[in-house]
Amino acid sequence: MPTDVKILVVDDDQYLLDLLIETLKTIGYDAIGALRAQEALTLLETNDIQLVITDIKMPEMDGIEFTRQVKNNHPDLPVIFITGVLGSSVLKNGEAEGFLAKPFRIGRMEELIEGALAGTPHSGGTDDKDQVLVVDDDDTFRLMLIESLKLSGYAVVGACDGGEAVSVLESSLISAVITDVKMPGMDGISLSRYIKNNWPKIPVIMITGYLSLEDDQINPADVADGFLMKPFKIESITELLENLKKERIPRA
Repeated sequence: MPTDVKILVVDDDQYLLDLLIETLKTIGYDAIGALRAQEALTLLETNDIQLVITDIKMPEMDGIEFTRQVKNNHPDLPVIFITGVLGSSVLKNGEAEGFLAKPFRIGRMEELIEGALAGTPHSGGTDDKDQVLVVDDDDTFRLMLIESLKLSGYAVVGACDGGEAVSVLESSLISAVITDVKMPGMDGISLSRYIKNNWPKIPVIMITGYLSLEDDQINPADVADGFLMKPFKIESITELLENLKKERIPRA
């Protein structure tokens, strides 16, 4: 483990901040901390920081806005979110390289740090390879699903609603879409129909906690290539993605 890696930890809870800093030092990293986002931004300008770990819920400036400012000034600097509760702020994929939900294992944190330090820095642009697009207005669920799919080896991007999903589809190489059914504005059914009209070769998987297609006299096969009811195991969705991929491989 490199001993010259310095990590900046940002958390308004002094006890947790000190604990995390000491833990990082124990496993071999150099670490400094800040109780406020503004203080952290100042430290970034006066220290050689290789990675940032930040809480999301903080006074004055939350972790999401803080991360956006970090990426504006240091686009290649990896950021990992840690939080116990996600609010209603929009969390777009690409704002952070990892996500830890409290309580978390130290081993899991080490894995994320090593992956973020070794991975290609995110520049905000489109990935060269096809990606899975996850669409869900539930910030917590979307971010957790994105993280789980990444751990399963997929390239993933996210969108908080149908309108944002369309923008991603128009500017990125998308190989499959996973969308919630119930969303404000353009719901999952409308989004799927739009995709089928404009990108008929992109498979769509719908996920929902309560499916009401029968009430709407809708044939599920007409609007999506697969359905999953919440809660589901990550293996269920990766298996479905692989099966849909195989179905689209041209036969010899």
